[in-house]
Amino acid sequence: MIEAAVIGCGRMGAFTSEGVRKFAPDCWFPLAHAEAIRQADGVDLVALCDASEDNLARAAKEYGVLRTYGDHAAMLAEGAPQMVGIATRTIGRTGIIADCHAAGTRAFHIEKPICNSMDELAQLEALFARDDTFVTLGAVRRHFAIYREAVNRARSGTWGELLEARVDMGRGALYWTHPHSVDLILLAAQGRAVEAVHARLGPVERDGKVVRNDPQILSASIWFEGGFAGHIGRAPGVDFRLSCENARVSVLNDGHSLWQAVVDNENPYPKPGRVDFDAPPGPQGALAPITQLAACLSGDADARAANARLKDDILMGQRILFAMIQSHFEGGCPVALDAVDPGLVVEARSGQFFA
Repeated sequence: MIEAAVIGCGRMGAFTSEGVRKFAPDCWFPLAHAEAIRQADGVDLVALCDASEDNLARAAKEYGVLRTYGDHAAMLAEGAPQMVGIATRTIGRTGIIADCHAAGTRAFHIEKPICNSMDELAQLEALFARDDTFVTLGAVRRHFAIYREAVNRARSGTWGELLEARVDMGRGALYWTHPHSVDLILLAAQGRAVEAVHARLGPVERDGKVVRNDPQILSASIWFEGGFAGHIGRAPGVDFRLSCENARVSVLNDGHSLWQAVVDNENPYPKPGRVDFDAPPGPQGALAPITQLAACLSGDADARAANARLKDDILMGQRILFAMIQSHFEGGCPVALDAVDPGLVVEARSGQFFA
């Protein structure tokens, strides 16, 4: 049995918000780390950690966990679990990951984004490069069957070349919202190299190389080798659209439905229609990445290969977020990923809270 713990017992760590439970489609569940771990075959939730005594007591009662800690160092002192869900605020997250890894933890399900600075990203790149370290991200849409179906259809070649992906998530902030957008675009890109990123952001509170706030993305594009592009807009809803030469494939309203519109020989105007899609059996929500981590720890070669690709995308996604900041600093001009200032820091504060 794989022993697991959750660090951070708030909304994402232990208690999915009522709004998400009310409105999100079924593919989102289970979403909270603790809930997903409890449902994962071969995984035992043995410990919880949170600085809030109230959160900790509530989570311990909900999940029947006896080992509870006010900080992760105390937990690790009594033995590192094989798997850890990290659902803290971003500030300090890199240190928690490093401490757990040094103590022996090898599988991590980490809320997004993964870090606050280019220096922290370099630390995580070195850690993620290890073959015995497995990582998944709280940007979980890529694991849902309906999103994978959309990408498979668009990349099938049936309707010509896949030209671009577009994600709209309303008036979303860079750190709070758009790690999800970037991750979906990287899912569609399927490992293509990034050539340039450009972005225009809302007001940025800046102190030298430190961005204090979590600015809104007004518009952003990611350009890949071969001409493929990903775009982020501000239309309401949560929609993911893939455009081929002769068709569009769309996941609308956060996974509620799949649509496609195909050009025919007589009518150049594609008519959209809903696709009847029933997800095949298998884990969804946060249970899907937790299941992948468990398979990696158990030595499954396919899971380990998939996770190696995922780790690359997680690191690339974080670097792209920093490149968007750099592009904004340079008036929205395209920037290469290696042109980001190595001293860049993003605190991502919204009022009294941090992403």
